[in-house]
Amino acid sequence: KEPPMKYHKKKGDRGNGGWTTKRSFDGLVRRLLHAMMTQDTFTVVMGGHSAAKGAGNHFRQSYMMQFHKVMYPVFARLGVKLITRNMGQGGMGTIQNGMGSGSIYGDEVDLLLWDSGMTENGNPEHIDVFYRQALLAGKRVPVIWGGPFELLKMLHEEADVDVGQWGEATDGIIEVESAEQAKEIPWAARFLKCKPEVQNLCKDEPRFCAKCWIDRDDGIKPEQKQLGVPAGQVKWHPGWRKHQLVGRNLAFALLEALQSAVNIWNEGVMGGPPLEDEYWHVTDYYENIRNKVRNLDKSRGSCYKIEGSLPTRLCNTPMKAKTQYTPRANYDETALNSIVKPAPDGYVPKNAKKPLYEGSDAHNTCFDLPDDSIDVFNVVTGRRQLFNDDAFDRLPARQQEKDDILTPLHRTRELEDGIIPGKGWEIWDEPQGTCDGTYNVTCNRWTGHNCVLEGHHDYRGAIIGNEYSGWLVMTLNDLKEGVIILKLHTWHTENESTRTEGWTSVDNARERRRLGESLVQRYTTEYFHDSTVEDGSWERELMRSYETPDLPESFEFEYAIDGKVTTLNKEQFLKEKKQIQRVVETLTILDDPNFTKEGKDVEIAIRLKGSGRSIVFGVSHVYWA
Repeated sequence: KEPPMKYHKKKGDRGNGGWTTKRSFDGLVRRLLHAMMTQDTFTVVMGGHSAAKGAGNHFRQSYMMQFHKVMYPVFARLGVKLITRNMGQGGMGTIQNGMGSGSIYGDEVDLLLWDSGMTENGNPEHIDVFYRQALLAGKRVPVIWGGPFELLKMLHEEADVDVGQWGEATDGIIEVESAEQAKEIPWAARFLKCKPEVQNLCKDEPRFCAKCWIDRDDGIKPEQKQLGVPAGQVKWHPGWRKHQLVGRNLAFALLEALQSAVNIWNEGVMGGPPLEDEYWHVTDYYENIRNKVRNLDKSRGSCYKIEGSLPTRLCNTPMKAKTQYTPRANYDETALNSIVKPAPDGYVPKNAKKPLYEGSDAHNTCFDLPDDSIDVFNVVTGRRQLFNDDAFDRLPARQQEKDDILTPLHRTRELEDGIIPGKGWEIWDEPQGTCDGTYNVTCNRWTGHNCVLEGHHDYRGAIIGNEYSGWLVMTLNDLKEGVIILKLHTWHTENESTRTEGWTSVDNARERRRLGESLVQRYTTEYFHDSTVEDGSWERELMRSYETPDLPESFEFEYAIDGKVTTLNKEQFLKEKKQIQRVVETLTILDDPNFTKEGKDVEIAIRLKGSGRSIVFGVSHVYWA
């Protein structure tokens, strides 16, 4: 059914279970039947902000992980592997990952949730990019839940996209009337709602139950002083009960669709298998949606409002991406440093952070239930401990100006001596572990972390360097459409480039010559930088400046595409760099549909000049098509 009018409002009542349309519900059922018939995966992904990711809670207390814990065994009994990704990132929207959705969120997404209202509701064009890239760039075409109703309605009516919105499921929650009566309310629902006269009872009940460290029986102790509780326990972040409720609301929606799928399957095979193709085949279904999205008129939706800040071909061209941000799907394959060309001595920036321990965490009472409460997990597993958390823990962890004044200074040339990868680039702020947003992996048990048990995957990793770092060279595979966009960090500080400490020239060559060392002699030892920050600067992530510092007049930013170098002076660079959202700075270095007639691998490179060690930039994402 179409949602009631009150749910059309951007800030309407979401106290119910949510809404969808019949056609969209049928589309969800089709995808579930396909997974059941092929014994394949079913993947649910959420892109969102800090509240959505579960800030202040343990990662596994977030609503996506609570959904997964309940639904994983149900899918398993149907021969389907459920993959659930919590891709939330604090203090950010979704554009940074949405531009490369098919790579970063994964190319086999069946259900995609947008939950970034606090950080992105004022940017409908970026939400539209999030939607369209997800619909175009993967092997599957997902159902989309969440976001501006008018965008969802347009995509549903004009491109046959399956859409919906989940609710907060509070309408049916029993209100607390007194402390004594609260004891009669089921543990999971207790103190979620209080009558006006006893609001203090809900306020006094701790919303969070999360710990940074619990002493272990094996005697392992943290090397870094631990916080008392995870960061983010603020009034706008929901606690564990609210996350659990939303997760179970999502589970009920999927259970309803699964019931329909099972009924269709049962009725369809009564005369003997197999089930008729019309119920579960998806190839033509997907292609119809992709073609309609690709050919939407520019006046429809908000996507083409990105003109002037981003290439409008993002609205109809599937992009690829690499990033050092986490979480990211296909963790190693999607990493930005996986496409970095080695320096002559073989050096490539790597994350060498080590875990404090392997195996299970210490027992955490925040996950315990009172004796008289209902254990939903045991119910869905038939009261057999087939999928307990410890079993999860034991799984392996692999998983371009028309200004006549500026134009002459916008120099393009061919390098005479080629582009040699530099040795001064390093990985910054990428966590330890395989942080892909899923339940089963462990993330950031790093020896230098100050909250080892929180388990969150959300970090703004980048490959950083300065003038002395030399060229950062990367290879982009199968570029066809002539689009390349860089996402930069222009705000790093000198002390964060630890690899070039003490250097006075590119690759410190001047110092090596002074000392009479050969290049080979100096770099025979393999170097891995672990980005260790002893002063706990990760705690100040939200407090630090994300503004581009004052650049010296001598500053130049150079980039190369297949050996052809373009130089931007300070004024040009600041003009061409676009600040599209907070902490999202992009530079489009190629937007030419005639760049190539067929797909080919393209080598790109960047470097800083005229700024020594004082200016440190990072590259966090590269997008191309």
